[in-house]
Amino acid sequence: MPKVNPKFEKFINMSKEEIEEYLKDFKPYFESKRHKYFVNINGIMFPIVQVVALVCGLSPLEISSGQAYSLVKRKGFEIIERGKEEE
Repeated sequence: MPKVNPKFEKFINMSKEEIEEYLKDFKPYFESKRHKYFVNINGIMFPIVQVVALVCGLSPLEISSGQAYSLVKRKGFEIIERGKEEE
């Protein structure tokens, strides 16, 4: 198993259901055209980087979209790509 970056341990140690519960009172920071990947949590579309940042207590600037994509996908969330749902 690959070595895990310690800053993501909280996210990795939580179940998908625990993440959904944790985020139930949060709203997306903002929606921007620069966000490409989203995940639906409790009926709200969050940028994937924000999901990881909120759970881990990090700034979104500390997380790459590639790291977030891998972490969120591994938890079983469906990742939605902007523009793909409109085709």
